[in-house]
Amino acid sequence: MGSTLYQDVQITVGAVLSVGTGPTADTFDTYNPNNSQLSIPVVSVGGTLYYDVVITLGALKSVGSSCLIDSSCKKVGTPEIKGVLPGDSRISVMFNFMGGKITGSLSKTQFVQATQYTAICTSSNGGVTGSSQTSAEYVAGLANITNPLVVSGLTNGKTYACAVTASASQAYPASSVNSLTTVPNTGSVNSAGLLSGTANTAHTQAYPSYDAYCNYTNQSATGLSTPATVSYYSASGVLTSGTSDARLTCTGTTRTISGNAIPDHKASEFFTNGLTGYTSSPYFSGNPNSIGAKTVSKTVPQTGALSSLYNQGTNGFDTEACYTYVSGTEPSTSANNKWTTGAKVWSSGALRCTWVAYFAYLNNSVKVEVGTAETYVSSGTTYKVSAKNIYQDVGLDPSNAHNQPTMSSGSTAKYGYYHLHGIPEGHIARLGKGNSTMTLIGFAVDGFPIYARYGYTNPSSTAGGVTVMKSNYRLRTAAELSAAGYTNRPSASIAPYGTFEQDWVFDATSTASSNGHLDACNGRYGVTPESPSKAVYHYFFTDAYPFVPRCVFGTPASWANDGSVN
Repeated sequence: MGSTLYQDVQITVGAVLSVGTGPTADTFDTYNPNNSQLSIPVVSVGGTLYYDVVITLGALKSVGSSCLIDSSCKKVGTPEIKGVLPGDSRISVMFNFMGGKITGSLSKTQFVQATQYTAICTSSNGGVTGSSQTSAEYVAGLANITNPLVVSGLTNGKTYACAVTASASQAYPASSVNSLTTVPNTGSVNSAGLLSGTANTAHTQAYPSYDAYCNYTNQSATGLSTPATVSYYSASGVLTSGTSDARLTCTGTTRTISGNAIPDHKASEFFTNGLTGYTSSPYFSGNPNSIGAKTVSKTVPQTGALSSLYNQGTNGFDTEACYTYVSGTEPSTSANNKWTTGAKVWSSGALRCTWVAYFAYLNNSVKVEVGTAETYVSSGTTYKVSAKNIYQDVGLDPSNAHNQPTMSSGSTAKYGYYHLHGIPEGHIARLGKGNSTMTLIGFAVDGFPIYARYGYTNPSSTAGGVTVMKSNYRLRTAAELSAAGYTNRPSASIAPYGTFEQDWVFDATSTASSNGHLDACNGRYGVTPESPSKAVYHYFFTDAYPFVPRCVFGTPASWANDGSVN
């Protein structure tokens, strides 16, 4: 009210004057003393969300703490939208933010770590308003909580602008300015970034089986337009522009993906040096490195061979863990990455599963990388930062990708491999198959196919349509972290739970389980568009952790844990 922010206010409702039809960018209430009206952007009543509610006040019950908005209030940093990328009835919103790494380094400041980011997309010509928190991706569990945020359930063919609001308990929230406008749609994206109005069924008909991807050229595949022109550095360090070049070939026992590692969709214009004004260490955020081309040639088994120890189970997937983070015995590229039953380290006998650092190169030759270089060292323990977090902005673009900070020889230019840490929204949009089917995006290091976000609701039949796939990972409790040897974890006020790889545990059976659809490597048995009558094993990229699989149940190619060739 005025220049003062009041918190934990309890009132009785006088009269409900109006209720809106959708959310707005702000996430806090405002009071107008001139007419005694309280405007509430979103309120939950009996489990139902209501938006833009305006009421008159009844009796004032109690008031908690207060502060002056411009001086003594706790604040969160204002997020800055850097780009939006549309898909079928959805928009992926990229933003830079002030995470706990920055706020924990500042002194004499009111800035605190944001604990929640919400994207709101509103239409200027009649489209349904959408929120990242009402999207199916958010409802699916611990998903869709950080950059980039997905807003789905939008109206195709309508024009949208989006805003992101950061908030935290007992702190003054902050909203970004609106993004540039964009238009979601059902079909394939062209080189200019415009989406077709019809789903790309031609691509599905042209490649109906996995064998059809034995002579597949991504840049000229049936139903696809020419890839977007991307600015990048050549292997010799020259700044240039061009398009993705990627193809698949088979020998009868192997499948090889080759290409130039350049994305087949808009990407390079999204990269920034983070929030305005925070451009020096340790305050900078984001990932401003340019895209660099690199010759890719990666071979995997043409037909994956699943471990004989895999237990398919009644739901189509193995419910035992594959790997786990335990202090002193963590998986890595060079040690402790082979596992048998449960979470037991492999020493002899049959191999059950393998932890991998490099899960795949997709059908556009873009690399999938599991971990990041970012860490937090506490009392000798190195905590590994997950790419999708709200502690440290690692500069993911709307396709959940960024670039390695490779320094070119004899130059100050920084460029490197464009690589993925989550769902490849741009590649999915270019394929343009829509939201009513599964979208094949590549083949894993062990040869099994990979899909993005959607799987058939009934794993045994295509008839029931698709649903957003949900992983079976959840956050560890404080007691579980302590039992695993992590007694020196940094404060959650700086690094919220979920920031680190060590925060997560696979759980498909306990009462705390999220009751997801997938095994420890984000895979399951089921029918697919390429195998509609026979259940096959396949992997998924998900909106929630692990985002991309961190292990495989088949036999991986030798490059799976070799950093020198990736």
